[in-house]
Amino acid sequence: MTTSLLRGLRALEMLGGEALGVSEIARRLGVDKAGVSRMLGQLHAEGWVLRTGARYVLGERALAMVTADPAEVRRRAARVAARLHERTGLTSVVVRLAGEGGQPVAVAGPTGFLDPEGPYEHLWCTAGGIALLAQLPDAELDRRLAVTPWPQPSADAPADADAVRALIRAVRAGAPAEERSWTLPGAGCIALPWPVVEPAPPYAVLALGPAADIDRDADAVRQALRDAVAR
Repeated sequence: MTTSLLRGLRALEMLGGEALGVSEIARRLGVDKAGVSRMLGQLHAEGWVLRTGARYVLGERALAMVTADPAEVRRRAARVAARLHERTGLTSVVVRLAGEGGQPVAVAGPTGFLDPEGPYEHLWCTAGGIALLAQLPDAELDRRLAVTPWPQPSADAPADADAVRALIRAVRAGAPAEERSWTLPGAGCIALPWPVVEPAPPYAVLALGPAADIDRDADAVRQALRDAVAR
């Protein structure tokens, strides 16, 4: 087995447990960032990884082999994503908390919106991330929001920790998390927590795509999401 192949496999193994950036993968592999960046670019081109902001996660080709989630959860997630995509026509994703980021578990529909042009570092930069954060204990949430200076990928994203907490309170009260152009101009997302019976990290279900497509019948998308997470 070549050294480059071994490094690629080790990187995929790491990403099975959490979303990671180039610097952290390079540190764990003990190699330079430029080499890791090239390797991830190749894996991305072949569909083995996806870039979600500043971090990488497993792509569709690798999801079929992932062992971080119980097999029944993966099967249920695939069914949920497929039904939601069929009903809404939007890209539908089941995502779980993975370290400091989110890891897609199942995807139905185009994946372009999972690879934004501009990097973002934090879960609160996405509606799916808000739905995940809403399921954390307050002490853990406070830790994740204790960031100075506060980063904003766009003017539409939450302006501070208080804005994030307000969004999370709404989700905990039963409302979906929603975003429009937070990380990608013209893109939108609606998300809800997905309760999994088994002891597990938080999961969420989200529908994303062009904001115009979502807003054409946003109520129908919200209802489709509620039906998806209720199954």
